[in-house]
Amino acid sequence: MEPLCKERIKLIKSLQHKKFRLKYDKFIVEGLKITKELIRDHLPIVEAIYISNPDYQSILSESIDPKLICLVTPQQMHQLSQMATPPGVLTVCRMPGEVHLPESLKGMRIFYLDSIRDPGNLGTILRIADWFGLDFVILSPDCVDVYNHKVLQASMGSAMRIRTAELDIAALLAAEDAKIFVCDAGGKNINEIMAPSEGIIVLGNESLGVSDEIMHQVKDVFAIPSDRSLGAESLNVASAAAIVAAWWVK
Repeated sequence: MEPLCKERIKLIKSLQHKKFRLKYDKFIVEGLKITKELIRDHLPIVEAIYISNPDYQSILSESIDPKLICLVTPQQMHQLSQMATPPGVLTVCRMPGEVHLPESLKGMRIFYLDSIRDPGNLGTILRIADWFGLDFVILSPDCVDVYNHKVLQASMGSAMRIRTAELDIAALLAAEDAKIFVCDAGGKNINEIMAPSEGIIVLGNESLGVSDEIMHQVKDVFAIPSDRSLGAESLNVASAAAIVAAWWVK
């Protein structure tokens, strides 16, 4: 690969922002582990790998064309990286093809995320969905971008395995075979009801919860019970996702 030039540095740094990820149809990931997973499972989307640790050259060259690997200086890696302490590997990837929901959702287990804004929460939820074998994670249009680097780091590679799509809830509410449920504090205790065998479970915004638009249209609402006497006012949405997923697939 050709040495890193100013124009290339500028392009890679621009991918830290969603509008440029969309413009160039590319995104970046950082870290040796996630890069090795990309090479193993999604090799066609890997465009270039930049390393500042020469030891990584031989490790990565075993499974990818060495021409795609570029050794850069630690100073250049600091320019490219979004992390205070760069892990020494930065990979530029092409966006995978757009994923579409199947016409029928019958038999599927799906999370619908309503306005999740925190990258760490989204990445963790994707990892949870991947672990429990959910079929899809659908994001409302105002959710944080799946290709935000903090989302990718928190997902530990799951963002590339679990199928995701962006869709307004209205499209799902209009679907004939969509069984939609809401996880909200005002619902029925999940320990006292049977988990649905299929459907879409809505998880709401970190501070505002599920939007009024959804709450007014969905009647099946369940809640995770708590002992408020211990002081916690609410569960983190990612923690709630883990509890719900475990209850759902048991």
